[in-house]
Amino acid sequence: MTESLSPQKHHSEIAKSKVSRQKIVDAALKEFGQHGYDGASTNQICLSAGISKGLLYHYFKSKENLFLSVCDRCLQDMEQAMDFDGLRDQTVNSQILLDFYRKQADFFTTHPDHYHVLTQIISSGSEALENFIDEKRRIYQERTSVAMRLFLSRSPVRPEIDKELALELILGITDNIQARYLDLIFRQHVPIELALETMEKGLKAAIDIILHGILQPNYNERDKSDELKYRD
Repeated sequence: MTESLSPQKHHSEIAKSKVSRQKIVDAALKEFGQHGYDGASTNQICLSAGISKGLLYHYFKSKENLFLSVCDRCLQDMEQAMDFDGLRDQTVNSQILLDFYRKQADFFTTHPDHYHVLTQIISSGSEALENFIDEKRRIYQERTSVAMRLFLSRSPVRPEIDKELALELILGITDNIQARYLDLIFRQHVPIELALETMEKGLKAAIDIILHGILQPNYNERDKSDELKYRD
């Protein structure tokens, strides 16, 4: 006959389990962030967390399962810092859009391991990772596109424009600008203020293009074509 645990001991065991699990995720976040999924070592994670490999696999069935838990942690931390749900209660204008990207850049700057883990979700380069990461990628893209999606949904977009296609193209531009900013910091070691100034300049230009286009208001493509034809 097994002896049942007292309520106090039961709560103590639950708390101990949460601490152990948290220690493992903390160590794994650092390892995956610094070495990537393929390069990360479960032995090093165990060493950093101060646990046995048996305990690691008691909480996490596989390396893949552990990586997914790390992704969840990164997404939760980012969501808490960014307050995505709060955006839905606002009228997202160009200034709020710029503030959103600045806040996101600030989060990644102060959480480099989170950034490197989340970039693996988008473009892992790992065949093993591609097999099970689709759902996390969808969640990440949904979260990071919410401000631009709200901006477009509440703006007078021309009726013939496909908003989903426009969103995809615009996010390609803004993601590239932010990636360049983070590359300046993490790889080129440019001072944060200078890198931030570069990013904001690019984002302001991108938002201006969205609002006003890049061609002069009276430009007519047909007139230009006729001009070139006569010149030939």
